[in-house]
Amino acid sequence: MVNAVLEEQPVTAARHIMGRLNVRPDAKLGELRERLAGLACEQRDAVISTRELAMAPADGQLMVGGSERYELRRHAFGQLAAKLGIPAPYLRRCDPELRSRNVNRWLREADRDLLLRLEGSEVRAVLSATYRPINHGEILAWLESRLGQNTPVRFELTDGFLDLQVIGPADSSSGRDVLNRGLHLRNSEVGLARVSISAMVYRVICLNGLVMGGGRWAFTRRHVGHGELADNVRRAFDHAIELSSQAATAFAGTRAITVKEPERALERIVTRYELAEPEAAAVTRAFTVEPGHTLYAVINALTRAGNDATLDLQSRHKLQSLGGRITELSGTGKWLDN
Repeated sequence: MVNAVLEEQPVTAARHIMGRLNVRPDAKLGELRERLAGLACEQRDAVISTRELAMAPADGQLMVGGSERYELRRHAFGQLAAKLGIPAPYLRRCDPELRSRNVNRWLREADRDLLLRLEGSEVRAVLSATYRPINHGEILAWLESRLGQNTPVRFELTDGFLDLQVIGPADSSSGRDVLNRGLHLRNSEVGLARVSISAMVYRVICLNGLVMGGGRWAFTRRHVGHGELADNVRRAFDHAIELSSQAATAFAGTRAITVKEPERALERIVTRYELAEPEAAAVTRAFTVEPGHTLYAVINALTRAGNDATLDLQSRHKLQSLGGRITELSGTGKWLDN
């Protein structure tokens, strides 16, 4: 069964809600969709004029229409500040009375409609009234219609993102080192990212996921209208599964590419792609687990670091996608220079 991990933290903090991407794909697609449907029962949207909104001076809650009160999640607070043209770091440093005075003045001045995405007694997003959300449940329903409810998946759901990896059949192996093809889905219901569907490769022996997130390997769609979105997404699912076989072949082929100074190569990758210090440290740790003088070992250090529990979801996604980028460039012979 899919188990939720609900952590009690202040509503202003980012919270981990459900699942982990660095585990075996033991969840089922249908179970996850049902769980998301349960969460959706607590969610609703409301288009509200800024003149009907106010911030309470005592506790910073958002008052709607004079009678309803909601806690602002950290991301929603930042979005509200951005909509009003107030730097969020400044607002967070203000004492409660000054903060509410600033916000309430500019709410009156703005005089426009906003889309509030609500969950229970909290505001999870403050968006433009023209924003057209594409919810996780919709996408999973389309995916389930293609692949079936018993499809094995692993996933991570936070306040900001759903990252989902669908694991397909084995495509390549070298002894015990088996590579499975699959697809990667990323979506945000709160304005943090587009819908993204990419080919990916799952390495069984270490649970690594390599995401081919760019160019011909991926489909992305902004949250604007629905139109023919369902058909486009279904086609993107099919295309990603097709391309993932090519991705597995490309990744396996990097076993034959010699890297004389792999640690030096990783240092150059860290610099070239401007990895943050915690990300770079995770890559260094990962390489010591399975060192080697091949491009395969270098890429595997990136994707293994993409499973590092000390990193947030954004950093882990970045490293898994970087592994895919280096794999894509491996065929050009210029994987370190691009």
